[in-house]
Amino acid sequence: MSSRISLLSTGEDLLTYLNTNLSAGVFLEHNDLPQNLYSHLEDNFGAPDIVVLGLNAEEPIRTAEHILVLKRDIKIVILCKDNRQNALQKAIQFSPFLNSDVVSFEFKNNSSLRKELQTLVNNVEKQRLYKTAIAVVEKERTAISPTRPLVANYLDTLLDVIPIGIINLDSHGRLLNLNRSAQELIGRSERELVNSVLHSLFSHNDTKNIQTLVSHALLGEEENNSIVVSLNSLKQCYIEISISLLAVNTAEPILTTIIQEVTDKVLEEIKRKKAEKALKASEQQLRLVIDSIPELIAYVDADLAYQFNNKAFEKWFGFSRDQIKGKKIWEVIGDLPYSVIKPYIKRVMSGEVITFEEKLNYPYRGTVYIRSTYVPNFSEGGVVIGFFLLTADITQSKSEEESKLKHMLEAAHASRIITIGEMSTQLAHEISQPLASIEAYSSACVRLIDKDRADIDELHTAFKSISGQAIRAQEIMHELRNFVKKDTTRKDVAINDLVQNAIKFLQIEIREHEPDLHLDLANDLPLILADQVLIEQVIVNLVKNAIEAMQVLDKNARRLTLKTNICHDSGIFVSVRDSGPGISDYEAGKIFEPFYTTKPEGMGMGLAIIRSIIDSHGGELDVQANESEAGTTFKFTLPLRANN
Repeated sequence: MSSRISLLSTGEDLLTYLNTNLSAGVFLEHNDLPQNLYSHLEDNFGAPDIVVLGLNAEEPIRTAEHILVLKRDIKIVILCKDNRQNALQKAIQFSPFLNSDVVSFEFKNNSSLRKELQTLVNNVEKQRLYKTAIAVVEKERTAISPTRPLVANYLDTLLDVIPIGIINLDSHGRLLNLNRSAQELIGRSERELVNSVLHSLFSHNDTKNIQTLVSHALLGEEENNSIVVSLNSLKQCYIEISISLLAVNTAEPILTTIIQEVTDKVLEEIKRKKAEKALKASEQQLRLVIDSIPELIAYVDADLAYQFNNKAFEKWFGFSRDQIKGKKIWEVIGDLPYSVIKPYIKRVMSGEVITFEEKLNYPYRGTVYIRSTYVPNFSEGGVVIGFFLLTADITQSKSEEESKLKHMLEAAHASRIITIGEMSTQLAHEISQPLASIEAYSSACVRLIDKDRADIDELHTAFKSISGQAIRAQEIMHELRNFVKKDTTRKDVAINDLVQNAIKFLQIEIREHEPDLHLDLANDLPLILADQVLIEQVIVNLVKNAIEAMQVLDKNARRLTLKTNICHDSGIFVSVRDSGPGISDYEAGKIFEPFYTTKPEGMGMGLAIIRSIIDSHGGELDVQANESEAGTTFKFTLPLRANN
């Protein structure tokens, strides 16, 4: 009887191919009815040994479960694309109705499928022959007359045609006779093997197990009557041995031993155990690595309950791993911190990867700054079934950052005071002009009134001039006060307004040095979140440096250009371009370092402070020589707001 294969919902082309190329004696039936499949096959074609559920089969797992509920000793193959292999394996593993008789093959090409099916068919045929041989031997054993004397070769003719190794033993485990298949499997002739002790044919490590197996068989014990041993040969070969009592009412009991090569099965099992051991070792190493990480690592399921955490998590909250597992988030971290991170949890459970920083007040740790990353975990169906979290304590770095910012602001304020000091003469002159005008107009009005020669129109004109000069003085003082004041607040500002304010503040120097000033300011630039005073200081210092660099040039050669626009990486830029003598590559590499200066009277802090200001805003500052003419261009970028 040959194996029968029923092929379900795979396609006529594959059906024809397998009929043509698979070994003879295998019948393929095409069926498109997954419901009541096994009953349909049994009624119409006979009970199959193997059922192949193809790529188009509906609900293959449920169909396989239905078949195995009706008939347990049948092989079921589920074909799948490679991206479904893992999912099917897990479904088979966790199904309470499926067992090792259900396998899944990746459908790569017809040739590979034919090879895998052929191997499966061969294994089924071997199993059938094994069962048939056992049945024949058992039948003959029961037919032997109890009074018949010891017979050593009573089944020679029959047993020689069976492809299973069969050996008859005496009560001492010595070989009486063996069939041709046993001789071929052991690799020695019957003449060489007769009277040999069975365990001598196998590895000495298996001697005790074989002797125990013989003893149990002599006692008629049928449980645990088979073992797997190694054959004494040059090649690696594993043999399954089964021993049973053949005759007990003779002069000496006869034992029948059935041997079958199971090398492939054993090697596969060794490989599986080795892989499991390597996986377990890898998991242990991963656990050690994760436990050594100072950051908090945990996994939270869809019910917001912890299922895994590292050692740092336990030390942080004062709970053991067993105490944390299964608890809800708020039960571990507290209600108040949970209310803060709840919106982030909602986002990660919607499938979004989240990174955020927050200030949390934990019940037993007090106020802590944390940086957390949440990564969603998706099921095979694309549903979020939990998320991984990584949390770090950044309290110290936040404190250092705030301290660094404080020092930067103080240095920036000192730089502004120095700038005012450098400009004091020009500022005094600029303020004295409107004050002198106010004094002159006021004196003239007094004299006219004293001499009773006051004319209403003349007085109106004089007082209007006085008012204008007073407003001018107020504007100068307002610009000066804005530039000097300390302010750490950031708000939405227009970069073009900051450029215009800086130019107003530098009107004195611009009039004195008379550069050819050109403003190339882009329209409709988005707002930026920035400290207005600090960014104005950056622009003032860069423009002031450019004017000073061009002092060595004739006035008609002094060209100063300020430009604003969108830059390619989602930000805006401001560039200050001069036509001065330029800087060398060495100077360009050193110019932003503290205390490096090219001015005899300079302190070398201006550009270092400017870079700190730009860095604190998340931007970049760069300098490069002009390409088409002499001079230098300083350029800084500032990021846009996230909602721009």
